[in-house]
Amino acid sequence: MKASFQQFKERIADWAERIHRRGRQRLTIMIIPHTEKRVLNLHVNVYTLSAAGIFLLAVLFFSVFRLADKTGDDIQYYDMGLTNSQFSAQSNRMADELIPLHELISKYVSTIEQLYINLDGPQTEELTGGAVSAEAIETLRSKVLECKDRKDGCSQDDTDEILRQVLYLAKQDNLRLERSIALSERIIEELKSPEKQNILKQTPGLWPARGYLLHPYGNQIDTLQGRELFKQGIEIGVLPGTEVVAAAPGLVTQLGYNDTYGLHMWVSHRYGFKTFYAHLDRTRVQLRDLVDRGQVIAYTGSTGNVRTPMLYYEIHIGTIPYNPHAFINHLQDQWLIQKTL
Repeated sequence: MKASFQQFKERIADWAERIHRRGRQRLTIMIIPHTEKRVLNLHVNVYTLSAAGIFLLAVLFFSVFRLADKTGDDIQYYDMGLTNSQFSAQSNRMADELIPLHELISKYVSTIEQLYINLDGPQTEELTGGAVSAEAIETLRSKVLECKDRKDGCSQDDTDEILRQVLYLAKQDNLRLERSIALSERIIEELKSPEKQNILKQTPGLWPARGYLLHPYGNQIDTLQGRELFKQGIEIGVLPGTEVVAAAPGLVTQLGYNDTYGLHMWVSHRYGFKTFYAHLDRTRVQLRDLVDRGQVIAYTGSTGNVRTPMLYYEIHIGTIPYNPHAFINHLQDQWLIQKTL
């Protein structure tokens, strides 16, 4: 056993001696310039050359390690040719453009969802899921304002957070829009049913006269009385003698004249709807006449307490007046505003 160990030590010593002898060997490196006759001779041993090689390998390894350690966002910024401050400004601009667009999309999506529910559609997670909370939007808006105030002092971490929230918001809005488009198609199919078609035909959904909106529904300043009044209908500016049509099939239940509305008319429809037409010049129907949707029932004038030709128009469901825009502009729910008592 001792003899074998001694032989092993001798082999190791012999191997080390041979390496040492080769390491001490000197190598000559000749550098021969093209334009000079003098030849430069460099004498280095194998040890020095090996040390230089190891040093170069270490530098190369360290450089590769640092490059691999850089985040994907850093490399992306570099590829885009943007500094951190420039990328921060781009992210803030994206947020400034996306937040108002998000609010518009939310309004559209909510209208579609509410219309679907009003048409007896089930209220499920499919409708309400995916919405970004108002608190999250305010947080994003605050981060953007704070980053703008710091300008070049806005850190890359803050910029990354803004960009992450912007991309998430865009993704969620896109999903909600896709869902709303699918929901719109379901609403259209639902409205094609005979029952819904009959309801739509009986609903006052036509502009009663060709003209322009003179005064909308709601609180208005009355120029004649000089005070604010609640108008439970709309005033449509028209040319004298413009045709007035029935907004839906119905029965003429009242014809009359007074100092406020001049010559006026009430028409009753199915499902509790009633329409009111005022400041008429003359009528083409009589009391208790049945009228069809789109039938000419009167002509506009300036009778009553008005100064210019117009048509005053109201829609009631039972005894409650509703904004006519909700019906003559495709049942937009946000315009169904009743008078606050």
